[in-house]
Amino acid sequence: MVKQNRHSSGIGGSLILIIFIVLTLTVFSVLTLASARNELSMVTRTAKSSTDYYAAEKEAAIKCGELIKLLDGVTDRQEILNIAAENGAEAEDMGNIDAVGATAISFTVDIDGNRSLKTVILSDNGKMSVTAQQIINSSSDIIIDDELNLWDGSSPFPG
Repeated sequence: MVKQNRHSSGIGGSLILIIFIVLTLTVFSVLTLASARNELSMVTRTAKSSTDYYAAEKEAAIKCGELIKLLDGVTDRQEILNIAAENGAEAEDMGNIDAVGATAISFTVDIDGNRSLKTVILSDNGKMSVTAQQIINSSSDIIIDDELNLWDGSSPFPG
């Protein structure tokens, strides 16, 4: 009988390779799942924020239309101030703009708990126009932590 010299890694090497591949695929699948959940959460928050904003913008457009209808052709400043106050808007006399008196009428519509949409309408000699619309923070209790606790070089341990 002739002996043959075979060097085989046997089943152990193949098993270790398969275990490594399965472990790698498991880790990547868990990371992908976590990433997908985070993306879904972010997209959901963005969609809600956009929906809330456009609902507030629609409400502001309706209120603008109502105010413009009520104030169209009105030139008396006191009457403009009264109509604005009756409809939940604030009015401010802007003085003379191009030698003509103008009144700014503004109101806010709540977007969510933290933001509001402010709209400004300008009444200039009986002509109405929307001049500004901006998002403002409604909560004044926002606390910004701008303090950095950096290591000063001393040890916190006595000794």
